[in-house]
Formats: sequence, structure tokens, C-alpha cells
Amino acid sequence: MSINSSNFEQIGLIKVATKAIQKIKEELGDMPEDATKLIHFLNSKKKYELQELDIEDRTEKNLEVRKVLSKRNLMINLDDKCQNMQVTVDRFMTNFKFQERNGYPVPWS
Repeated sequence: MSINSSNFEQIGLIKVATKAIQKIKEELGDMPEDATKLIHFLNSKKKYELQELDIEDRTEKNLEVRKVLSKRNLMINLDDKCQNMQVTVDRFMTNFKFQERNGYPVPWS
């Protein structure tokens, strides 16, 4: 097995992505749950009821609220990909540790 620079690049990318995921989680907080409730609320009301609440366009409000859900879904997908990349990197590192224990040269020794 030869060292592939993409493995080390993946380690850096995982760190950057993990920070971004944490930032998004903090930004979103409880908004995804609230967004889901708001969509149900908007869809359960009649037009005149929404107008009484100064909501003129149900579709526009729904689209605004769905942006929160899209951001959450993107974050979840990114988190899944990071976890998959981490598994690959961990296997790679385990392989090198095995080689080091058995006396084979490794790039960092």
C-alpha cells in the first residue's frame, strides 16, 4: 500500500467539514423542528385565517421555511459523508500501524 496524498487531504477536509457542521448545528438550533410545525400550521389554515395573521402568500412562506429544512438535510448529508471518509482514513491508518508494528518502513518514522 502506498501513501496517497488524498488520504491526508481527506483528514484536513474532515476537520473543516466537522467545524462547518458544528457551526450549522448551532445556527439552526431548534429551527428544523419549529419549521416542520410551521409548515403544518400554514397548510392547516384557510386563506382568510392566514390573511388575518398578515400572511398573504402561503407558498412564499412555505418556501422560506423549507430553506431551514434544506439546510438541515445538507448538514446531515455532509455529516454522513464525513463519517464515511473517517472510516476510510481510520482503515488506512490501521494498515500503516500494522506495517509499522511488523517492521515495515512507514513514511512518518
